[in-house]
Amino acid sequence: MSRPSKHRHLFPKQGLDHLILILGSLFMLGPLAVVLLGSLNTAGDPLAAYRRILLTPDLFGNGVNATDMMINSFIVAGGIAGLKTLVSILAAFALVCFNLRHRDLIFGLILLPLFFPIETRILPTFLVTSQMGLVNSYGGMILPVVASGLGVLIFRQSLSQIPAELMEAARLDGAGPLRYLFDILLPVSLPMIAALFTILFVLGWNQYLWPLMVATTSEEHYTLVRGIERVGAGSSSGRAFAMLAMLPPLVLMLFTQRWITRGLTLSWK
Repeated sequence: MSRPSKHRHLFPKQGLDHLILILGSLFMLGPLAVVLLGSLNTAGDPLAAYRRILLTPDLFGNGVNATDMMINSFIVAGGIAGLKTLVSILAAFALVCFNLRHRDLIFGLILLPLFFPIETRILPTFLVTSQMGLVNSYGGMILPVVASGLGVLIFRQSLSQIPAELMEAARLDGAGPLRYLFDILLPVSLPMIAALFTILFVLGWNQYLWPLMVATTSEEHYTLVRGIERVGAGSSSGRAFAMLAMLPPLVLMLFTQRWITRGLTLSWK
């Protein structure tokens, strides 16, 4: 008499897991499909909206076109992600590897902006930005958003797991703090750096309210997200803009998802 396979009971559970994944994927892709179908003018040329926003050299009658807005979005998102990542890893390195006085208090102060995002302090931030002469500039669109402790929190938790013996060995070999940072910490932290850069790039790319506030009279600083509002979010052109605005973060996430998984699950223990 043959015995039932010990793996037979796994198939119903695997089928249920796959069903849940399929339903979850459909739920997540549903809004994307709605935007895509809404951007296609099925009554006439299905690509009319895309041809209009991509091929019209002067889209709003002010010298701004979709290419300019795409470049502005890359500058803003790349600047926010790059500066946040750089500042975060340097701050975390100082907090973990140096015996600073009151470093727990300093760390708490760095995390304080997390509880007050730029939308809640937009008026005083705009006042400071205006006094510094950064209104209607890339600096004004990027620098105030960089002031956040999210990256410091992530990097500090990661660097604090690195064995202290590694730094002692580097010190015995004559490596100073900067050499230890560039030759040891940065190479082993590349997955975390890539993961954080990707997340911050997407956050910077989706910025709407602050660029709208700080570039009120400078239409050459329009981003793709601002372009959606300008052409009308409910129109076919607005939905085509939305599809263009979704593509770069989507492609970046697809190419870096392995780094994100490795970086956010990296452990030294």
